[in-house]
Formats: sequence, structure tokens, C-alpha cells
Amino acid sequence: MEKEILRRVQLEQLEILKEIHRVCTENDIPYFLDSGTLIGAVRHKGFIPWDDDLDIGMLRQDYEKFCEIAPKKLNEKYSWQSWKNDKDYALPFGKVRRNHTVYIEEKSGKLENCGFYVDVFPYDNAPADLGERRKLLNNCVFWARCMLMKHGNTPWQDHGKTNLKKRLGYISYQLVSLFFSHDAIAQKYEGAALAVPDLEDVYAQCGVKNTKYYKKAWISDVTEGIFEERKFFIPLHAHELLTEQYGDYMQLPPEDQRGNGHGITKIIFSNGEEYTIV
Repeated sequence: MEKEILRRVQLEQLEILKEIHRVCTENDIPYFLDSGTLIGAVRHKGFIPWDDDLDIGMLRQDYEKFCEIAPKKLNEKYSWQSWKNDKDYALPFGKVRRNHTVYIEEKSGKLENCGFYVDVFPYDNAPADLGERRKLLNNCVFWARCMLMKHGNTPWQDHGKTNLKKRLGYISYQLVSLFFSHDAIAQKYEGAALAVPDLEDVYAQCGVKNTKYYKKAWISDVTEGIFEERKFFIPLHAHELLTEQYGDYMQLPPEDQRGNGHGITKIIFSNGEEYTIV
């Protein structure tokens, strides 16, 4: 993606973040900048220059409150999307979308609502026992992959190329998905994830194997941080969170690892301008 187009993408996403911040502050819903967006806030005071998405996190109880409040309180330019209110949506976390825009990822299934977005990740309790963690994660990943297959996602696609080994590995999930409804798969996933009692450690619901675990205390309290010349909330213990997730997060990655990784194939901005990404 060309730098000029990427910067316009980031500014569209920033407007969504501003709206999330407004809804959360007006309705007493804690949130925090997360993942690469948090690195951007700490290291760049804004977007990582090559980043093509924007992420926030919430503890589960705050996420559930946001799920209830967002459809009622978001400006009409925006909409809330999760697998509970969109039966074509396949991910265990939600997105706030900019209506009347398009931002299509190569691996995604066919969604009617596929505009610019901000990812909203719920953080759930993690078992203390390592064996129980592996068991829980394997269960969640199994059902997350079944949901992807239910909705025609293609996680084996990478910049127009097919990873044959990964494609073959998903056949079993594709077969299982034929026997379960969208709602049944979501219930299987959340039934496992939400069954863990309140403990010290948490993890973000992404439905992937390379899950990291964090102390709940690291994200329970937030403070203000600067992101693109605006104040948003970041974890009070952002250093601990980012160190656990990325190691030396202040070190820039090699130049050949600075690409935007979502495989965007088509963009329509809010002003109607359209681009196909090759």
C-alpha cells in the first residue's frame, strides 16, 4: 500500500477511535490502546508509520457493556459488529466500523459490513495451570477456526499465494463447521472462554495459537497517553504489557518486516474514492 493511501487509511481509523473514546468516556466504559497501537502511542506518539489497523482492549465485563451500549450510542456514521449481531462475522472479538466505506482483507469472507474498522479485543481470565491453559486454548482455537470456515474465510491466503500445508490443515475444521450453526459455534467458543473463574492472569480473545498471558493488574488501571496529538487511554503498566508481548518494543524492526500485514485488496474512503490494492 502506498504511503499516501496508508496515511489516509490511518486517519479514517483515527476518526473511529475518537468516536469510541467519546462513547466510552460518556458511559464509563474503561478501554486501552492495545498491541501495535499501544506501541505506536509509546514509541511514536501516533501510528506506527507502516501500521494498517488500530486496536483497543477491554476487560470482559467492560467489553460486554460496550457490546450493549455501542449500537445505541455510536454516531450514525459508525456501527458495532460482533458475531452476536452479525451472523456473517467470524471473529471472537468485535469491530467498530465506519459505515459507507470499504476496507476488504484478502483472507476475510464475504461481509456486507466491511468498512474501515477498529478492533476491540475482550480480555478474559486465564487458568493458572499451564496444562489447563493449553487445553482451553486448543478448544478455543478449534472453534475459532471452525467459525472461519463457516463463513468462507481463507487464512491460507498470503498476498495472492496459497499456503498449501495450511489449506490442507483447515479441511477438518471445514467439515466440522458443516454440522454446527453460527450461533452454536459461538456458544462453544464462549462457553469455554468464559468458564474460567476470576484469576490473576488474562489473555486477549484472538482465536490464535500464539496467545500471550498478562497480569490483570497491568491493564486494570489506565492513564492518558498521546496518540496523533489526541489523548486516549493506555494501560498504566504499558511497559510490562508490551515487554511481555514484544520484548524490546522500543527497537524498530528490520526494514523488511515493516510492511502492513492485513492483505488489503480494496479500499473505498468515506469521500467515495476507490482503490484496488495489487
